[in-house]
Parts: sequence; structure tokens; C-alpha cells
Amino acid sequence: MGESASDILRRLLKLSSSQSGNKEQIVATDGMALSSQESAKTVDQAVQTNAVQINAGDPVKSAVQPTVDVVEPVIPRKQSDEAIQRVVNRLNGVLQSEEFQSESKGVVRFLMILTALYRANPESFAQATESQQGRTRIYFARDEATLLQAGNHTKPRQIPETPYWVITNTNSQRKMSMLEGAMTSMHLPTELVEEVRSYFSV
Repeated sequence: MGESASDILRRLLKLSSSQSGNKEQIVATDGMALSSQESAKTVDQAVQTNAVQINAGDPVKSAVQPTVDVVEPVIPRKQSDEAIQRVVNRLNGVLQSEEFQSESKGVVRFLMILTALYRANPESFAQATESQQGRTRIYFARDEATLLQAGNHTKPRQIPETPYWVITNTNSQRKMSMLEGAMTSMHLPTELVEEVRSYFSV
């Protein structure tokens, strides 16, 4: 149709060359897509592997946890009923004495009661004072220097007729709280605790 054999041959060769190029482009494009999928798969596997490693190991901590010294509470040993009754009798004697009844200073009454508790049962009193030691404050000690470590404002005084010292710069409510703690640890009756409380009411 007007085309020479040479023209037809050249047109066929050109078409064949074009199709071949398109196929190569398609293959290349598919290869890139496959490469991207493989990369994404590799990333997912890496994330999953790291997650398993984290879960299998120790928990991740967001901050350094402070070290806290745990102080084991001292549990007073239960005294015999006879020993408890001796303390009750002695303390009742002090509370009913003319000296105690005529005393107007709360700190003196406070010391008189502590003396009675110690004299009636030194072992139980020692356990009771140990059970009352606070985390940041010491209420009882066997020497003045220990209480003064918290400052001169603690005003430590020796409990008469005992080897113990006690802080005295506390109000009536705190003094009663200390007495209640000691008496409860010594397993004294609740009614006796309440009787003592009546002398330290604000």
C-alpha cells in the first residue's frame, strides 16, 4: 500500500522495540512495589521482635525508683494476766494519789504515769516504747543525746526512777497519744486508758 518492504520492516522493528521497553518498565515497577512490600514486612517483623523482647524482660521504668528503707514494726509480746494486773494496780494507785490529783502541770503528770508503767513492768514498758518509734521522730530513748539529735526544741527529760528519756515539747493531745500507745502495747484495759485521757483533755 505505498510502503516498501524496508518501511514495513522498520515500522515492525520500532513497534517491537516499544513493547519491549514497556514490559521492562512494568517489570521494573513491579519490582519496586515488591521491594517496598518486603521492606515494610521487614520493619513490622523488627517491631514485633523488639516488642517480644521488651515484654519478656524486666518492665521498662519511666523513672528511677527511690530506695525506701522498710522499718519492721515491733510487736510487743503479750504479758501474763498477772503481770498486766500489777501494772493496772500500780497505775491506779498513782492516779488516785494526792500528789497526782494536786499536780496542775500536764508534763509532770505525764512523767508520773510513765514512771508507774515502767516500775510495774520494765520489760513490757521497753517493748512498748520501741513500738512507738516514728519514721521521722523518736519519742523515747535511753539517753538524752539521742533525742537531741532532732534538735534542742524536743526538750528531753528523764523519766523519774527509770533509765529512759522522753521528749516533752508536745501538747496535751500528743502526750496522751504517746501514753495511749504505751498502755495499749502493754495490753492495759480500755477503761484505764480512758481514765488517763480525762487528765489530758484540752
